[in-house]
This record gives sequence, C-alpha cells and structure tokens, in this order.
Amino acid sequence: LIFITGMLPISSVALHALGWVPIRWMIIPNIVMMSVCCFHLFNSAQLYKLIRNGWISGLVAVLLYDLSRIPFIYAGWEDFIPGLGGWISGTQENFTIGYVWRYFGNGAGLGLGFAILNYVFSFRKLISAGLLYGIAVFLMLDIVLLLSENAQEMMFELTPLTITGSLVGHAMYGIVLGTMMKKLQK
Repeated sequence: LIFITGMLPISSVALHALGWVPIRWMIIPNIVMMSVCCFHLFNSAQLYKLIRNGWISGLVAVLLYDLSRIPFIYAGWEDFIPGLGGWISGTQENFTIGYVWRYFGNGAGLGLGFAILNYVFSFRKLISAGLLYGIAVFLMLDIVLLLSENAQEMMFELTPLTITGSLVGHAMYGIVLGTMMKKLQK
C-alpha cells in the first residue's frame, strides 16, 4: 500500500500525459493514499522509520535533481513544472502547485517507493540500487514521452539537451536517494 502511495503521484502525471486520465481526477485518490500513509506513519514504529526515511530521502534527492537541471535550463530546456501546476489547477501555469506536486508528490513519493523496495529486497549497495532506480524512472519518462501523441508538447520535446539533462537529473536523484537512505538507516 505504501509503495502504491509513493508511485501514485508520478503515475498520475504519466496517465495525464498519455491522455488516459486527467490529473485533476487523480487529486482525491492521491490525498486518500497519502492519508493512509500518514495513518501508518503515526501508528507503527517500523513503518514510521520506513516512511520517514523514504520521504526525507526523496525530498533531498529531488532538490539536488533540480539543482542539476539549472545549467540545462539556462541552455534552453524549458521548465515544464509550472505547466504541471496548471494541469492540476486548471490554469495555464501554476509554479507553486507544480513544485509542491513535484516535491511532495513525485520526489517524496518516489523516495517512498524506493524505501519499500529496499525493505523488500534489502539492497546491499544502496547507492548503486538508487542509481538504477533513477535510471529506471528516466526510462519510464522517455517511454511516456515517446508513446503519447501530446506528452512532448505538454512536458518537453526529446532533444539531445533534454535527454542529457533528464538523464543527469535522474541519475543525480537516484544517487542522492541511495546515499540518503544509507545514512538514515544507521
């Protein structure tokens, strides 16, 4: 259940970009799942640590991902996160809502997903596992961008610049995620 909670925000973005389910329809399911996760956060010592570590790791990882995007944005990669906020708010763009979703939905959520995978599989090399996880997320994003007729128009066009920036960002996210999980498990 916690794994699904973590994957739901990013899956909601993918479903919207593919044109299958508007992201606005996914707001309530995301809130319900986050509420269930918060219930476990406050009612189980074992799950508390797992959820906390995943959230913190995901938040720090997405922050460093975004810092790694800055040179690529200056080179011409348009920031689509305000557009994501617009999908959610029903407006053209919304910077605040877009970044709240990015950090507390996508970033922290993917951190939760990784924490659960680590709990189930007990990764011996957390940093390498985090890197592979980040690359897997990058590949899933590229599949969505390639399969959807409108995803590249909605998010960003696949070009050498955006592919490189996205790969660097997702690799950074994964490495930081693994590093943070390793530190928080001690």
